[in-house]
Formats: sequence, C-alpha cells, structure tokens
Amino acid sequence: MNITRIMAIAEKDVKEFMRNMALLTMPILPILLGVFYGKLGDKEPMPDKIATAMVVLILAVTFSSVCTSGMMTMLAEENEKGTLRGLINSPASMIDILLGKSIVVIFFTIISIIGSMWMMHPNVSINYRWIVGGVLFMLFFLLIGTALGLHVKTVASTSVYLLPILFIFAMSPMMDTFGLDKDNKFLKLAHYLPGNQYVEYINEKQMSHLFILIIWVVIAFILTVYYFNKSKQDY
Repeated sequence: MNITRIMAIAEKDVKEFMRNMALLTMPILPILLGVFYGKLGDKEPMPDKIATAMVVLILAVTFSSVCTSGMMTMLAEENEKGTLRGLINSPASMIDILLGKSIVVIFFTIISIIGSMWMMHPNVSINYRWIVGGVLFMLFFLLIGTALGLHVKTVASTSVYLLPILFIFAMSPMMDTFGLDKDNKFLKLAHYLPGNQYVEYINEKQMSHLFILIIWVVIAFILTVYYFNKSKQDY
C-alpha cells in the first residue's frame, strides 16, 4: 500500500467528481428523503423499530446512490476514456486504486448522511451496533459498486445495474410494507438481505445477524477481486 499513490488517485477523482453533475446530484437524493421522513415524524412519533427501519432505509439509499453509483460511474467513465487500462496496469496495487477511489465517495457519503439525518432528526439511540453494522453495510455497497464498475463498459449501462440494487438492497428494510403475506417466499428470502440483517442486528442484538452481514461483504469483496483480475487480463 502506497499512501502517495492513494492520495494521487483520490485527488484526481475529486476533480472528476466535482465536474460531473450526475455524481454531484446523487448525494442530494438521501437529503430530500430525510426531509420527507422528518415531516412524517413531526406529525406522529414513530415506534422505535419503525424509526430504526427508516434510518437504515435512508442509509441504504445513501450508500447505493453515492457509494455504489459513484464508484460505478467513475470506473465506467475511465473505461470509456481508456484510462482504466493505464490505471489497472500501473504500479499502483488493487488496494491503492480501491482506497484512492473510495476516499472520494466515502467523503460525499458522509456529507449526505449528515445532511439527511439532520433533516430527519430521528428519535433513535446510536450505539456501537449502529456503527459496526453501518460500516459493514457501507462496505457492501462500496464493493458492489466497484465490482460492477469494473464490469460495465459504458456510463449509460450503469443505470441498468443501479435500479435493481436500489430496489433489492436499498429498499429491503421496507419490504414488509409491500402487503405481501408473511409466508411469501420472496419475503423469507428478503429477510437475509443485508439491509434487513442490519435492522435486526440493531433491534435483536444477535451476533448471527452481524455474521450474515459480514458474509455479504465477503461476497462483494470476492466479486471485486474477480472483476479486477478479469479486467487486468482483458487489458
């Protein structure tokens, strides 16, 4: 790991991020969602479990719209311009490249989270489970975005992958409100999605939920390594 290379990659990506209006508007979406749910909470206080699910939903939307979308778009842009080849084959290691690009999207993610939570002002008690689970949850979305960014060839194709991620992974804490029967197979499978496991880890305090969340992060990391090595071979 080379700090100089990491910071050089991060500096270049900050400039790219600031020039791209599509990327700059992504952090605004969770803030608007925070305003909406904040007004709902003003009218009638939410039960603790619903408030927890709402906050996790905001976090999931933030991670998917900023972390996942940001990484996908930046890597897809480099692929289109032909600069990704030079980056992957440069002396910088995979860790250098991933950390350099992650610094940028994590920075804007944190800004978006602060803004959305300030607008929502949720009535929840933040403890270590929120933080540990939240870091793993963010890593999952970050790695998924990296893997897909290495896989896609154009910026236009990123939306094809982003929409399913938003619906399946970001909206999973709200799937119980879809009006489906509790015995529905879809809901039973959705129970194991990272968003639901994060909510249950906070509410039930069981390590099994954290373990499943870690498995999701490991799967996303394996996909990232696979597509990075595949891209290196292709180039």
